[in-house]
Amino acid sequence: MLSLSRSLFDDFFSLHRELDNLFEKSWGPAARLLPTFGQAADFYPEVESYTKDGKVVYRLAIPGIDPQNVDLSIVGNQVTVKGERSSPAEVKDEDWYVRGFRYGQFERTFTLPEGVETDKVNASFTNGVLEISAPVAKAHLPRRIEVKQLSTGEQKPQLKASA
Repeated sequence: MLSLSRSLFDDFFSLHRELDNLFEKSWGPAARLLPTFGQAADFYPEVESYTKDGKVVYRLAIPGIDPQNVDLSIVGNQVTVKGERSSPAEVKDEDWYVRGFRYGQFERTFTLPEGVETDKVNASFTNGVLEISAPVAKAHLPRRIEVKQLSTGEQKPQLKASA
């Protein structure tokens, strides 16, 4: 039974890897949160990403994993997180009633957005959540553009064409 379930997951992730380029083309930056082609893993931790206070932040849910068993590396603008969650050795396969946690190796690679200062990447681990952050150059941060309301009858500024 376990091998059938594992086979289904393997097939699913194989299909996902084949469609990875399609996701990137269709979803743009949001596709950076999906597992990327070539990542061999038994499970993929949940992830969220956002910008706050001039930093890009990635948060991975990896409860039950010792942070000493997590490998974090950066090459160019690619951050890779690898690790392993070991199954409790004291429980035999035939003794499980419900087994909802995923065990084994994981790997996630993220493409950092343009403007991230890759030499200033930091990581911390609290309550089963790995947080990776790096400052973003001010020129690459989103900024608010005010939309001005014109009163009724007010003329819009005209653009002059030049020849």
